[in-house]
This record gives sequence, structure tokens and C-alpha cells, in this order.
Amino acid sequence: MKIRLLLLFLLFGIFTLFHNEVSGQNCGTTGGFSISAAQGCAPLTISVQNEVAGAENISYAFNFDRSKGSPDAGDITQDSSYVYTTPGTYTILQFGSANGTGFSQCQDIEVLETRAPKANLIKCPDGKAQLSITNDSISKSYDFIEVNWGDGSKETVTLTGSDNLVLNHTYNGGNIPDIIVSGRYNSGQCQQSSVSTTFTGPFVPQPLTEVGIRTVEMLASGEAKIIYDGMEGVPTEILMDSGNGQFAPTGKTSQSAGSHSVTIGNLNPAQIYRFRLSSTDICGNTIESPIVSSMLLKEGDFSLDEIISVSWEHLTFSGSVLQYQLVRNGTVVFVTSDQLSYLDTDVKCGIDYEYVIVAVVSDDVRSYSAPVRLQPKTVAPEVIGTASVTVKDEKTISTQVELTGEGLTSTYDLIVERALLGSTDFQQVSPLDNQSLQFEDSGVNTNESSYCYRFIYENACNVRGPDYSSPVCSIFLENSTSTISWNGNSPFTQGISSYDLVQTDATTGNVLDEIPKQLETSHALDLEAQSAFSFQVKANSASGNLVSYSNVLNFSQNAILLIPDAFTPNGDAYNERFEVKAYFVTDFSMSVFNRWGEVIFHSKNAAEGWDGNTSGGKAPAGYYLYKIDLTDAAGKEVRKEGSFLLIR
Repeated sequence: MKIRLLLLFLLFGIFTLFHNEVSGQNCGTTGGFSISAAQGCAPLTISVQNEVAGAENISYAFNFDRSKGSPDAGDITQDSSYVYTTPGTYTILQFGSANGTGFSQCQDIEVLETRAPKANLIKCPDGKAQLSITNDSISKSYDFIEVNWGDGSKETVTLTGSDNLVLNHTYNGGNIPDIIVSGRYNSGQCQQSSVSTTFTGPFVPQPLTEVGIRTVEMLASGEAKIIYDGMEGVPTEILMDSGNGQFAPTGKTSQSAGSHSVTIGNLNPAQIYRFRLSSTDICGNTIESPIVSSMLLKEGDFSLDEIISVSWEHLTFSGSVLQYQLVRNGTVVFVTSDQLSYLDTDVKCGIDYEYVIVAVVSDDVRSYSAPVRLQPKTVAPEVIGTASVTVKDEKTISTQVELTGEGLTSTYDLIVERALLGSTDFQQVSPLDNQSLQFEDSGVNTNESSYCYRFIYENACNVRGPDYSSPVCSIFLENSTSTISWNGNSPFTQGISSYDLVQTDATTGNVLDEIPKQLETSHALDLEAQSAFSFQVKANSASGNLVSYSNVLNFSQNAILLIPDAFTPNGDAYNERFEVKAYFVTDFSMSVFNRWGEVIFHSKNAAEGWDGNTSGGKAPAGYYLYKIDLTDAAGKEVRKEGSFLLIR
């Protein structure tokens, strides 16, 4: 054995050595051999005879692939005979050497099919028979198929296309003899060696397992698209249950094999239907396929902002529902085996979404609902009930709102409007699509005016609240000579519980005192004790959790003079003297003159006033002049002149 393998290896090396001399992918013309039979019936035994003179090292490849450059080592042999068991066309390659020169030659051989054609037979008690010949490579190898029905009649047929060939035959008396199916060649070859199929035995009912609905799809147009599989020669009709539990014919029929697509119109896409197939086999038996229900998808009852609620339903299927697939805009977004509703939160207001529910039933049957287009629903936002304003600095007011209730979406526009205190001319001051609950208004002068604000919420679905919030106003703090006062308009939608007057050091900003004012809107200054301070009003909300501040009022040591414009020294103990009140003054000097410019009273004590008398007695009624010279707390000299009236 080792010697033979070595010899084969050497031969193959020689063949390779002469490869350049071999043309046509090693099928050259320099060799020569004869074949015992160039055509024959499988299994075919052939022998080859070398015809090259002086040939040495002759080898053969009995199943050579012309598309390859050389045969596989395992296909090379020095045997001169070979048995072909399978039909087909084969190439025999011969190669060797003669007189030191390599040679090769190819010849083809055809092996004819002899296997029996495949077929299926259905027998009926009434004598009907249906023969289905399988359209495969075996049957197509023959020139024709011969059927011997066994009752003296024969039939020859030729297979074309790809479908199986169905033949029907009726026997008298209902007795069906053996049926023989044979493959034949026009030349009569292989007649003796061909194998036939003989059908015998009891009656066999026709299996209709291939008949069944694959998909049911409801369309928005009110049509149902049904795709089902039929069988050749089996009449099949679609039946439909419109909701009364009874299946009725639709007139949609077929009797061919393969997939069929049928559309049934004039349906209500908001109604559920059931479908099944009714088929009649060759024996007249009616067989009904499993039931497939249509799917109904609708908007769910749940309603919340920027959420789409969907639910679905169907009637009974013959098979088990394995899962439901919810498809949104062509993509599956939810899969479940038992739920019949879904809340889709991955949606935005103002956008349409198309949904379809798919039921996946056993045996890979699918039912599709009609598409439903939905937009996220919303309710009107509530009136903003919690808002506040506070003065941040002399050019800025900060507003703050809290949002509660329904109608709130992921994006929104919080609209802020402003008007001067006492005006109803509100103008929007917030930017478009404002999504900040805290807004700073820099278009104000808090040392001159109070401003009122109102708010309204518009959600992503372009739905606004039913009304604006109650106006809330900044606190404007101002002072007269001896009184600090502020407006009583609330800086909160919920009202005020109390005010506090915060006193700070004008230089350091440190809080020196916080004076409770309850609901008062003014504060009397103690000018004798006050010096340089800053004041600010703090308002506390009714809920106790909000605070609003006014503008800052700076109170300095500038001299303050309170000079009456008249007095009545008539003995009634009221307004008896011409008294000047002086605050934040270090040096003080006051002179009073009559109409001729004569000094009739002089004092360096601001607490000492003129009683209306002169050295000559009571001064007459009329106008008098005064001149006051003083130095304020900062060391600045100030002169004040004017007149007043003495009334008798």
C-alpha cells in the first residue's frame, strides 16, 4: 500500500511538472483513451482503455471538475474501471507521459436517472384518486412521467415550472387498484433498470395542514388584507364572522398552491372581525382552518400631560397569543404577553404618532390592527397660585413662581407681564419660550416706583391657563421728613402675614435691628436718636414660606429743619411759639426780623422759640422774616431764610 501511495504521489508530481503543457484547465488534446460506454443508466460501470503509444504512468480522475486547475489527490487513480451510482454528467481526465512528454485528455460521460419519481396519492371511498407528482430533480431528469392507473388506463405527463403536478382519476365502483408511477426517456433507455413507485393500501384522507391564514391586517380604509397558504387543486374560501358568532362566505376563493393575498372591503376599522378558511379536499370533506381575529387599537381612557394612552382588544383565536407588539412609527416600542394597554411617555406635544398593535399567534400567525394616529393629550394648566416678587437691587426685581396641578409639560412658556403700580397696562417682559420659574426683570427703577407682575403658564401643547395669576407687586419704600412708608400691595399671590422693618448700618451693611410692623405700612423715625442708617422692608407671606424685600432706603445725617409757616400765641396752649425743630445740627443761630429789618428775637438754642413778644410788648399780627445759620453733623455750614405768619 505504501508503495502504491508513493507511486501516486510521483505520478501527481509528474502531472504537475507538465502542467504548462496542458491546456483547457488540464483537459488537453495530447492524450487518448476509449470508454466502454459514454452514456448509461445508473448505476453505471465503465472501463477505460489507453490509446497513447509508449505511455507510462497513466492515471485517471473519473470525476474531474473542469473549473479546477487540477484534480484533488484523492480523486487520482490508476484503475481502469469505475462505477457511477448517481445520475449526472461527469468528466474523465486522463494524464501521463510518453517519450518524456506529458499528455492529458478529457471525455464526458452521461449517467441517466433510474430512481423512481416521488409522488403522493390520496384515495377516496367513492373511487376518486388524486396523485401529486413531486417536481424535483429526479422527476425533471426524465423526458416524461408515466402513470399506470391500474384499471387499464395510462397517462403520460411532463413536469414544467416549479409546482408539483396534480392528476385526478375516478374509478368505477370505488375500488382503487395499485397505481404505478415511472420515469421514462423518449429513447426508451433504462426501461428495464428504472425503478417505479407503486401505490397500494387503504384509503388515505387528504392532509390540508398546508392550508392556513398567515396574516390578517386591518387597514384604515376599512379593508382587511388576508394572506394565506393554499394547496393545489384544493378549493379554499375565506369565511368571516362580523361579530354575531357566525362565519359567512366572503366570495374570496382559490384552488392553487402557494401564498395568496386577498382584500375584503366595506368593513368598519373600529370593529373586530374573525376569519377562517374553508377547504374541500378531493374526497369532498370540508376542513376549516384555525380562526384568526382582527385586532382593534384605540386611544386609552388614561389622560395625562405628554402621555399617549392606547389599549387593544380582539376576539378569540384558535391558537395561543404568544405576545403583543406595539409599533410606533414603524418601530416596536413595547412587547407583552398579557397586557392590553400601554402608556407611551416618550412623546412630545404637537407631534403626530402612528400606532399599530400586532398579535403574534402560535404557528407564526400574525394579526395587525388598523393604524391609529394620535397626539399627546393635555388639560388646561391651572391658574398660578403661588408667586412672589422681591427687589434685588435698584435696577432689578426678581420674580418666583411655583407650579402645581395638571397641564404641566416637559417644556413650556412661563409668561411674565409687568405694569406700574396703579396701572392695568400689563406688558410682557419675559422672553419667548421662557422656561425659568425665576425671572429677573432688569428694566425697572426700584428707587422711584413699585411694579406689579402677573403670570400665566402655556404648556408644550400650546394650551394656556384659564387666566393670569393675581397681580403681585414690589414693595416701594420712601420717606418724608420723619416717616418711612411703603405701599400695601401684596408681593405674594397668597397675601401677607406681616412686615418687618430691617435697619442696617449704612456703612457696613450689618443688621442693627429688625422691627416688627405687623400689617402697618409706615414707621415714624426717632430723629433725635437716628443717624446714618439704611432701611428695608421685609414682607412675610401668609403661608410663612415666602419672603419679599423692598428697595433699600438710605437715611443719612444731613441736617433736617422743620420750620412752621405760622403760629398763634393766643393762650390756647396750642402752637403758641414759633419753634424750629433741628436735627443733626451742631451749631445753631436764629434771628427774627420785623418788616423794617429790625431784629426782634435771637437765639442760639433750637429748642428756644419766639413767643411773639418784643421789648415793646406783643408784636402785631403779620408776616415776619427769619434767618438761620447752622452747622450740620458733617461740619457743613448751612443758611436758611424765609418768612412766617403771626396770627392774633
